[in-house]
Amino acid sequence: MATETKEKRSARQYKAASRRDVSSLARGYCRSGKNISYLIAEAAPDSATGMASILVSNWSFDTIEDVGLNAITRLVESPISTFPGAAPRGWHPLALAALVACDEVAHLSLHQQQEVFLLKLPSGKKRYVALISADEADALDTTELQRLQMGLCHLLSGYKARTNPIGEPLSERERECLYWVSEGKTADEVSLIINVSSNTVNSYVAHAIHKLAAKNRAMAIATAIRNGLI
Repeated sequence: MATETKEKRSARQYKAASRRDVSSLARGYCRSGKNISYLIAEAAPDSATGMASILVSNWSFDTIEDVGLNAITRLVESPISTFPGAAPRGWHPLALAALVACDEVAHLSLHQQQEVFLLKLPSGKKRYVALISADEADALDTTELQRLQMGLCHLLSGYKARTNPIGEPLSERERECLYWVSEGKTADEVSLIINVSSNTVNSYVAHAIHKLAAKNRAMAIATAIRNGLI
C-alpha cells in the first residue's frame, strides 16, 4: 500500500468540522459515565447583546431557563476556566456562583450538577469554553477530560460556518435554529437558547426551508445534514 503523503494527512486532519461533529464528540464522552452534562459556548460573539452563544449542549430546557443565559455568559467569560495542558479543576456550583458573582450559577446544583469543569477551547480568533459537569463530586477522570478538551480544540479549529451548496447561503442564525430543531428542541426552547423570540426562531427555520428548497422541516434537516450544514 502506498504511503500517505504529508499533504493528504494534513488535509484529512484539518477537515472542516460541523456543529454535529462537535456534539457527537461531547455526547461520546458523556456516554462514558452516568449523568454527565455538557455545554459548549462561544464567548460573547454577539456584540449587540454581549451574550455568549451556545454551540452545542445536552442541558435540559429547565436547566437553561433556570440558570439563564446571563449566568452562562458569566461562566464562559470568567478567567477560571482551564487552558489545554493544565490539570482541570472541578467546582461546586455554589463556589462558582461566588467566584463569578452570579447567584443564578448556584441553580446548577438543583439540576443534578454537583461538580463543574470549565475548559478553554482556543480556536484561532474565536474563544470557546466547555462546561462539563457530573451529578456527584470526583466522578470525572481529569485525564479523560484533558483528552476531551484536546479533541474539542482540534474539531473547533476546523469549525466554520458553511454555505448551502444548493443555492443561497444559510445565515448563521438559520443554521443555528435548524440545528437545534434537529436535536428535538421546540421553538420556545430554541428561543431561550439563542436569546430571541419564538416567532423569530420560526422565521429563521422557514427561511432555511425555503433556501434548501425543502417541503418541510424534516426534509430541510435531512438536506442540511447531508450537505454538512449542521
